[in-house]
Amino acid sequence: MKTYMNRNDREHHLMLLIVWDYLGSWLEKTSCLTKDERKRIKTAATHLLRASDSIVGRLEQDYARKIIKDAKNIEIRIYDRLNASLKHTEGGRYIDVEDLYDLASYSLMECRGCKKEKYKECERYQLFMKLNIPVAQTETDGCPYEN
Repeated sequence: MKTYMNRNDREHHLMLLIVWDYLGSWLEKTSCLTKDERKRIKTAATHLLRASDSIVGRLEQDYARKIIKDAKNIEIRIYDRLNASLKHTEGGRYIDVEDLYDLASYSLMECRGCKKEKYKECERYQLFMKLNIPVAQTETDGCPYEN
């Protein structure tokens, strides 16, 4: 077994640590998980940390310092290709995402008091989900866009 890691291996190890940290932060903030889901995510985070500890334990002592230094200089971003593509139409015109949200808000006026049981079949619901329009309500038994 090698006692050093090349750049690619270090980057993958960094990703383990980043995902571990991300899961821990999410568990502290979220209330949308069941007890079982929370337990499974916590277990996954524990396994990531144990794998990382095992890697650090068998490598040279300087590796732990190096990985911590590297972690401080890393930034991970989630890139939403759909919202990025909404900014440019075929005509090359810019569509501000906030303007799109405003249009969606005006469109939701027709949803006021809606009690459709099969809301997932609603064209407006499907379009809003496709365009990643934020929901109006996070905890509801019906349509999350109904206001």
